[in-house]
Amino acid sequence: MGYEYTPQANVAVALAKVKPPAVTLIIISGLGVLAQLARMVAGLGRAITLPADAPPQFERLAHMMTGPLAVVSLLFGLAVCGFIIFGAIKMMNLQSYGLAMAAAIVASIPCISPCCCLAMIPGIWSIVVLTNAEVKAAFR
Repeated sequence: MGYEYTPQANVAVALAKVKPPAVTLIIISGLGVLAQLARMVAGLGRAITLPADAPPQFERLAHMMTGPLAVVSLLFGLAVCGFIIFGAIKMMNLQSYGLAMAAAIVASIPCISPCCCLAMIPGIWSIVVLTNAEVKAAFR
């Protein structure tokens, strides 16, 4: 008369375990996308103007913030956020274990993940959940 452990129950348990960290990664990465887009709009909407007596180092820095390096940085940030969102969606649907794990690892790397260190906690949480035997077995 006890609880019977069936494969369906395994999937339900795994879904309950992966959903909170996956949703958290999606939210933080979504905030990262919004931050990157705001940075892009701010960079396009204004030119950095420096006082006439500004040192040459500041001129170089201002050029870097609005030049090609800024574009590459924005595209990289958007790509990382998109990858983490895609991997978190796969994790939430128990699909593609390797992709879900890769997204969790990328999210846990400081200064690469969206919102800098904010995504580290759910990234590490996702890694811990994904290494759980029940969760690993539930992936198709």
